[in-house]
Amino acid sequence: MKAIIVDDELHCREVLSMMLEMYCPEVTLLQECEDGYVALNAIKIHKPDIVFMDIEMPGMNAFDTLQKVNEINFHIIFTTAYDQYAIKAIKFSALDYLLKPIDAEELKAAIQKATEPLQPAIPLQLQQLQHSLQNPVNEFKLMISSSEGSYFVPTPDIIYAEGHSNYTHFHLTRGRKLIASRTLLEFENLLLDHGFLRVHKSNLVNIHYVERFISKNGTLLMKDGIEVEVSRRRKEEVLNAIFKKY
Repeated sequence: MKAIIVDDELHCREVLSMMLEMYCPEVTLLQECEDGYVALNAIKIHKPDIVFMDIEMPGMNAFDTLQKVNEINFHIIFTTAYDQYAIKAIKFSALDYLLKPIDAEELKAAIQKATEPLQPAIPLQLQQLQHSLQNPVNEFKLMISSSEGSYFVPTPDIIYAEGHSNYTHFHLTRGRKLIASRTLLEFENLLLDHGFLRVHKSNLVNIHYVERFISKNGTLLMKDGIEVEVSRRRKEEVLNAIFKKY
């Protein structure tokens, strides 16, 4: 597999280059690029299978660079020192990453994953990730891709979400509904930082829309009048969250 490295820090490029040589002999490193401009030319010339790319770079960051690529027909592996929230966003976008300082076993696992066929929705995934990283938590909008198209939904518009196998049903304000072909767990990992709480294996609620807990039924009454089931083992956690809310 042919690869290029894109990182504005010389030390990071040298370390990754050395690790590829030591642990990933199946990878041929064709060029190290110090910025996005050099990377664009390298991608055009070498047509790599893998591009290792730092997210934040001066002049042109990873997203600016990738937006200028006519067709992304290579695997992107982000190399990043971002915080935990950003890592959640990268995982949610189903894009691969290596957290600096890079671990040899994680590097080998990423290379193994890169042998799998490319997913067709990379531009959409990059759009979601860019939005997640560039917007403050209080301005965050969740990208929900449904059969009707992709929507950026402000989290205050989401009342609760129901998981059904590999699909998630979103109940929104003003009676709106959207169905996404992703699991509830994937959305949970991103929404927990935005006032959401898993109350049941199938239910994720926006705590701000909880009216009260109905002990007789073991359910939460939401502001839209719907009752959402709470599992027994999560009851104490849910009650604590409601108490803190008030």
